Amino acid sequence: MNTESKSERDFSTIVTFSSALGFGAILTLSQALRVSKLAITAITFHLSIWTAIAFLIGFNSAFAYLRFLFTCGDKTPRFFRRGGLMVLGVMTAGAILYPFRSIQVDKFAERFEGVAAALCFIAIGLVLIWRIVLTAELEEQRQEAEEHNLLQGGRAVDKTL
Repeated sequence: MNTESKSERDFSTIVTFSSALGFGAILTLSQALRVSKLAITAITFHLSIWTAIAFLIGFNSAFAYLRFLFTCGDKTPRFFRRGGLMVLGVMTAGAILYPFRSIQVDKFAERFEGVAAALCFIAIGLVLIWRIVLTAELEEQRQEAEEHNLLQGGRAVDKTL
């Protein structure tokens, strides 16, 4: 057993557990959150058996999905990868919208403005992360091509600006 394989497994376990805990916590908080109908600033938490059930559903769904992806890797069917991601996305949207169940209809516009702004910031962050990962992959490919070229007896060409 090589150390890289073990460290990759450990990393995937940490990512799986932390993501599942976070997803369970999001569903738990959205279930326990109550917004008062009388005052817009009155927010309370009501813990019940449904709070625990929400955590278990969130934790288990994210854990099972991520564990399967990390275990099977590229052998995971494309439909399962996209379908599971879609299910988690719908659950996240439900978690965001569920606390609005007790708000009066005339207060929806104010709440949706805040949610829309938060979603825009999240989307911008995800796009930036995606661009960083893409840049890192391209840099890695460039370095591998350069190393391959050196092994073949060619000379390295510096393509930096």
